[in-house]
Amino acid sequence: MKFKIQFLLILFSICFTNYIYSKETNKSCNELLSNNQFEEALKTKKNEYKSTFCHGQAHLQLHHYEEALNDFKLAKKLAKNDIDHSMADLLEGISLKEANKFDEALLHFKNAISRAQGNRTFKRLYLVEAGEILLLLTKHEEAANSFLEAYGLAANDDERAFNLDRVAFSYASIRNFTKAIEYELKANLAFERTGLLGEYTDSGINLALYYLEINDLIPAERTLLKFERFARENGGMYHLAKVLYAQSKYYKKKSNDELSKSKFDEAHTIANDIGAKDLMALFQAI
Repeated sequence: MKFKIQFLLILFSICFTNYIYSKETNKSCNELLSNNQFEEALKTKKNEYKSTFCHGQAHLQLHHYEEALNDFKLAKKLAKNDIDHSMADLLEGISLKEANKFDEALLHFKNAISRAQGNRTFKRLYLVEAGEILLLLTKHEEAANSFLEAYGLAANDDERAFNLDRVAFSYASIRNFTKAIEYELKANLAFERTGLLGEYTDSGINLALYYLEINDLIPAERTLLKFERFARENGGMYHLAKVLYAQSKYYKKKSNDELSKSKFDEAHTIANDIGAKDLMALFQAI
């Protein structure tokens, strides 16, 4: 009787283990992908659009760019509707960009833009990606134009704000701060309407820094005080540290070294307290 019970326990253990293993292996590629199990996702079958597209995403996450490109190209062939085809087309171009094949990626998106005339959503996404690549190629005015065209296709304030912010950044990159201020002002108003508090504050800080670049100190001070108050009132300690850091630059420009140091020290303390490693790295670089 004891032997029989032991045998049944062993048999149950084997069956239970096999059941668990079977459930794991039967997970879809998308389920594994959503759990960041990229290697496991690639072990699933790849036989139609959905699974092929998923394999491409997994390869992209693992920086297997050639494999990702091949999967997205195959997914385009397997697509049964325009949206699936356009998604694979978008990810194919992103794979080229991530592989640092910027010229190929730009050509890909320019061709995609010409093919997407009837689809405003994907045309806008292609224009945004083209703009980002143009920035990487230091073609800043072309980038600004690409983001402006994308802005014209935006469906909501989130998209409008994002594109205007990228236009401003493009102009700031070539030190055309007059244009950068023009578009960042518009971006900031759009971000305010979205309710995206972090993006709204970041945009305000950028606006103040652009004012500083042209020594327009009164609007710079006014903008920084506005967003310092906003960050404090809304408990945004991360963004408060960023505002204080920008204020330290403002007071440095006014030759008020004591107040500049005070603002910098406060920003540094907050960043350290909240464990904001990116801000700590930024502050230490000064």
